[in-house]
Amino acid sequence: MEKIKEKAIELLLDIISKEDFEVILYEKVKTENLITNRFLFDLVNINYRENKYKIQLGKILEDTLEEEIFIMYKVNFYSKKIKDENNIKEIYKHFNNVFELFEYDKEYSLMWDYYQINERIGLIEIKYEIEKNVIIDLKKLCDRVCFEFNKISRIEDKVKLLVEGLSESKDVSFLNNQIQTNEIKLKKWYQFWKY
Repeated sequence: MEKIKEKAIELLLDIISKEDFEVILYEKVKTENLITNRFLFDLVNINYRENKYKIQLGKILEDTLEEEIFIMYKVNFYSKKIKDENNIKEIYKHFNNVFELFEYDKEYSLMWDYYQINERIGLIEIKYEIEKNVIIDLKKLCDRVCFEFNKISRIEDKVKLLVEGLSESKDVSFLNNQIQTNEIKLKKWYQFWKY
């Protein structure tokens, strides 16, 4: 049962395709009793052809996932929505869903990038920041998070992305879906207070 759970997590994190997962799932169904195995029963009842299958899968796995895996899934899920959205209210709604995952006492460097955007959003009201610029930077951050998330092929490395954050030695800007990388040494703003 642990193998099917691990494969379900890999599907949730875009490591394997839904077609590959379905093959593994239905092979498992041949050897297991669906009536007595609630977890397997729930997995079989998901329609993997629908766009919302990941939401259903996330709800099934939510109680069994490690916190870091669940947070990384949610960050990627809402970052995809933010980068493709043009409605400001929807962008803020999705951003708030990401920011709700932020905890000060956790050492998740990636979440500090979202915290910094949140601070800038707060400055819009007093006209210290321009909303358009903050939204552009938020979309760039989300685009980069999704890009990094999609190129990683192991669960441990996706969690590492959450813990260590985006590469600090590179400044990546996305222009017309082409990546230009400039080597520079960056230090996150909050690291000045770390010992």
